[in-house]
Amino acid sequence: LRTMVVAHPSILGYSVDANLLPTLRFLQEELGLSDGDLRERVVKQSSLLTYSLAKRYRPRLAACRAAGVDERVVLSRIAQSNERFYRSIGVPLPSAPLSA
Repeated sequence: LRTMVVAHPSILGYSVDANLLPTLRFLQEELGLSDGDLRERVVKQSSLLTYSLAKRYRPRLAACRAAGVDERVVLSRIAQSNERFYRSIGVPLPSAPLSA
């Protein structure tokens, strides 16, 4: 926990019910992470908790599914810019602006 807070102090200000739990549920339910996988990934890459479900995770997961790309690419490339991410999976950048 200390490592996560030092790396991303903004996590302390996140609502557990409105931000953290929905993100953790999404990672488990939509990407099929087990409790152990989820714990390991969040400890290694605490920034996973800082990205928006609506603006980052959900659009990218939908793009991966539409393109037939492994859904876990969302996790491994979460820090990439939108342009780079969509190009990497061979999908045009959506016309509606997305937040980085």
